[in-house]
Amino acid sequence: TASTIHADIHRLLQQPQPQPQPQPQAQTPPPEERYQILPSPEILSRLQSLASDYPDFATLTTTQEWFGLPRAGSSRDCPHDAAYPSANGDGCNNYVLILQDKEAHPDDSDVQSPLLRPPADGEYYLSLEGGWWKDESKFDDLDGNERSGWKYLPDVFLSGSVHGDERVGPTSLVEMSELLLESARCESLPRRRFRPSGYYEGLDDRDGGGGGSDGGADDRGEEKEDVLRWKNEVVAAQTCRRSLADRGIPDPFRRWLARLVSTRRTVVIPTANALGYARNERTEDGIDPNRDFPFDVLPKNRDECMQTVAGRSINELFRSHLFPIGLTFHGGMEVVAYEWGAPTYLNFDAPDALAQETIAGAYSRYANGFPGHQAYDYGTMNDKVYYVRGGMEDWAFAGSWDPDRVVECAPTTFGGNYPPEKTRYNNSTLRAFNMLVETSDVKNPPRDSLGKRSQPLISGSGDENGHVARNIRLALLAMDIVEPYVSIHGVEDLQFEDDDVIPSMNMRRYDGGSYFENSRMVWVPQNRKTYRIIWTVGGAFDIDFTEVLFGPWDALPENLADDKDGVYPSTTTLKTLASSQFSIASPANIDNHHRGRSRWHEQGPFPTTESQDLLGPFFETMIDATEYPPGTQLAVFARAKVDSAWLSPAPHVRPANLGPTSHLVNARTNPSYFASNAGKIVKGREDNWWYSPPVTLIIGSEAEGMRVEAEAVANHALVSSFDGHVRAVRINSRWGSVPSVMEAMTRRSFRTTALRLPSSSGSIAHWIVLGTLTVLLGAVGLVFVRRRRGIYLDRKRLEQDLEEDEGFSVEIAEGGYRDDVNTSLESIHID
Repeated sequence: TASTIHADIHRLLQQPQPQPQPQPQAQTPPPEERYQILPSPEILSRLQSLASDYPDFATLTTTQEWFGLPRAGSSRDCPHDAAYPSANGDGCNNYVLILQDKEAHPDDSDVQSPLLRPPADGEYYLSLEGGWWKDESKFDDLDGNERSGWKYLPDVFLSGSVHGDERVGPTSLVEMSELLLESARCESLPRRRFRPSGYYEGLDDRDGGGGGSDGGADDRGEEKEDVLRWKNEVVAAQTCRRSLADRGIPDPFRRWLARLVSTRRTVVIPTANALGYARNERTEDGIDPNRDFPFDVLPKNRDECMQTVAGRSINELFRSHLFPIGLTFHGGMEVVAYEWGAPTYLNFDAPDALAQETIAGAYSRYANGFPGHQAYDYGTMNDKVYYVRGGMEDWAFAGSWDPDRVVECAPTTFGGNYPPEKTRYNNSTLRAFNMLVETSDVKNPPRDSLGKRSQPLISGSGDENGHVARNIRLALLAMDIVEPYVSIHGVEDLQFEDDDVIPSMNMRRYDGGSYFENSRMVWVPQNRKTYRIIWTVGGAFDIDFTEVLFGPWDALPENLADDKDGVYPSTTTLKTLASSQFSIASPANIDNHHRGRSRWHEQGPFPTTESQDLLGPFFETMIDATEYPPGTQLAVFARAKVDSAWLSPAPHVRPANLGPTSHLVNARTNPSYFASNAGKIVKGREDNWWYSPPVTLIIGSEAEGMRVEAEAVANHALVSSFDGHVRAVRINSRWGSVPSVMEAMTRRSFRTTALRLPSSSGSIAHWIVLGTLTVLLGAVGLVFVRRRRGIYLDRKRLEQDLEEDEGFSVEIAEGGYRDDVNTSLESIHID
């Protein structure tokens, strides 16, 4: 299980020596093991393990301690809840697991300890609508200015069981959470932005002598603590990566899962109807929670909504978040259904119908079928299921913009202690695509139909697929498409071994560094003039336009995000990117008559790559840097516009003439869109462009190439070379770097000032200038002669260091080292 692997990794991290031995892999469930439906006690146990094993990415709470809600049931129900620390009183807890990168976004109110929150005060979250967490000073970044951007993290809502006898959803969400958390934790290792500098002491011995490395030893010859920890973390990284790969999660999928944790705020309520699930009953004490929401309810029946703790729990979660997308898992048939599902709109389409149909089709394809079961049918709830009053799906979709269908509830259950204003919503809260997934014809299907743990992310149609396996994938897809993203994948033939998203390392705030200092840096020789850039676009379907922008870093502000709230890119940055100082390069592998397609598109990704292991699409272009001299630092961005076709209305929409109503469509197609609730924000992008984090190209001279390559090889940095010539060198990764180039970058002030010669207004000044230049030219000539010899000696010493380095070794393929997808970590090992 993940707990076993995590315990193994934790032990490795605590080892005082860099040669720990992993525990036998036999303790991990074999990949061919089938999933099994989890009962309530095991769900709690698994949730507690996830929260304790992955404290940086998981927060476990209950709606009782979060919002002060009562427990449903009696003293005979949910005895297992006694294992939860804050459990008291009769009845069942309603557990909530929040998946989020807490180290990257420490100022997010969702992940603060309950001790820091006003106790049991759901109204507190609404007070955040116009501002930050109250004690802002606690969460300033190290420079006292920048913010982590938590307000703009997209929210995802996942509900496992509103009906207690429909059993597939909770298990699917627990298993999905484990995959996500294990991948995020694994991808965060080693937990440094760069390889520790102490490791290189002794490599730069230019005075003759041994030329050996002390490997980061202190004055007593012992390894420095940060170097030792880094080595142990590399071992832990290898252990977990190999474990994941053995279970069918290779490098690209692991990075994708880690991205979903680090760039989303996912709220999982595995058993919303905790009492019904514990009793294996549909209702909560005789009341159906999926008729308990205040949408399309007759005003005379306002006492018949918000009667259940399940309904109130979901209501409070929506009141304290801003969900663009959600899923609610059910059972009894096999279909994915979306709006409308209310009797008032029978035989009518909902606004944003095309987007809903597109997403539901993708859910069906990625979930796929398996022997005896077809891929999910999909359509509106009115067509494919049946209409209901008080349904959660329509409420979550339209409760904020269709007020005529919303009533203020006045329930009498639990003492009637649920005020009507809690079902009074602002204009932003309820605009989610919250789709119904009817998981299986049999509500509690047998184990042999649930699927296997092997290849959980591959959309196969064999017996490895099943009811749990396919709904794990379906939920992951929902997390992915909540927000588009653009990512630069490589330069020349060099594929980045790290994604632009590294868990626990928010580049907007990491270590107080600027975007420039924290960007992925690549050294390239100036004589090549043009450089190949590869990028991808995710979280969308149609890629309408995409391109690359590049220009000098000196033209950009030091903080590319907004100084106040961390939104990226800031208005100032966008103005600079639109200026004449930045150039545009269009993709070379598509033409003007073809739009790109994401991996979720019904026709598959386009353009594609030869490697079947990579997650496409991949766009390519060549940027022309002829005008930039050696020493220039270029900032390279990719950007994209997506899914504009969603603006097309369906033929029979009701209510009519509203235009797009959902967060998901508006955020992609409406630059002026702004929605806010409980401190969270969804907003449109200027001109509908979505931007990647930047990559830095450092233009170097051809004469530097031999030294940079030798130093890179010795220090395990990625190198792309061809026919004996260096094409690109990654100088600052977690696995290897080029210290001399990094040092030059950190010594350089962010705003470089060009050398300006004195005015020649006087003859004395003129001759002083000429004399100075003569001395400088003579010195440069002497340095050049010594440097040529120095390069040769440095290379020989570095090659010797590589042979003597007892800590690491890298296999260098002919033509240079490339970070191939399946070998990026295998190439680094500790003896």
